Amino acid sequence: MKMINLEAVKKIGEEYGWEDRLLEETLANSIKFCYSEKGMHAEVDVNLGEGTIAVRRRSGIGDKGVWIDIDNPLMPSMQMFMSIMEDQQWGKGDAGRILEADVAGYRDGGVIYRVAGQFVIVPENLLSVADYKKRPAIGEKQIIVLCSSQDKHGLKSATRRGKEFVGAVMECYYPNCISEMWMGASNSWAVIKMKQEIMDEWMAEEGANIRYLQKILGIRRITLIPESGKETDVEREQEELTSFIASAWKGAEISKIEANNVVIAIPLEEEIDPRKMRTFVSMLKKISPEREFQVV
Repeated sequence: MKMINLEAVKKIGEEYGWEDRLLEETLANSIKFCYSEKGMHAEVDVNLGEGTIAVRRRSGIGDKGVWIDIDNPLMPSMQMFMSIMEDQQWGKGDAGRILEADVAGYRDGGVIYRVAGQFVIVPENLLSVADYKKRPAIGEKQIIVLCSSQDKHGLKSATRRGKEFVGAVMECYYPNCISEMWMGASNSWAVIKMKQEIMDEWMAEEGANIRYLQKILGIRRITLIPESGKETDVEREQEELTSFIASAWKGAEISKIEANNVVIAIPLEEEIDPRKMRTFVSMLKKISPEREFQVV
């Protein structure tokens, strides 16, 4: 059984385009696994730049004994190394898994990606708005979320579109940051409700984090609205609706709000784009479906 070494690791990294940090982490975990199979704890540091592997293990069984340095450490087989690498990047390939993948090609209007030696396709109807308008370049790194389905050629499918995709990726950066979310304008606009303190962090540096996220997600617009601190459901809903209107359309104000009807005033001097108006009203109905909206 061929055992892996640093030169082999470097060649694998060049072949697959994996970063040194990922290779070092995988080799370190593989060596730890070799020792754990024998019931021993090990600490491992791999440095590809310096070409070194530092290992020390406990002299006893399990977590007993003292730490001793190892000059000739146990090394994993090539198969074990690749298996651990695949688990780290691919896992079980379950639906909902978030992966960073390289654009490898195009087929039937969709985009084919390579990740951990596997090929995955994002079909045309699941491309992000930006990718649909202009296909990403070969070799570009993008975030995808695995789906449970396969295409007609047997490739596992993934998505870069929709509420689940946006929510999954956003919460990679800030876990449990989303209280509620709505998508509109053909999945190019995300409206997200969150706690005020979380929203403040996303909007720091004049919204730099949000602009970066829009680019990562391939969508045109993200609108954040803070959770209301009012006491009753009616008061909270009205405050959140007011926050959305103020953020979504500059200068717009609620002139009348009732249980089933809301009248919104748009600045008179503004020239109204019918498409923008339809998108705005459509999103209002998603956020507050029990009401009718009139824009004047």
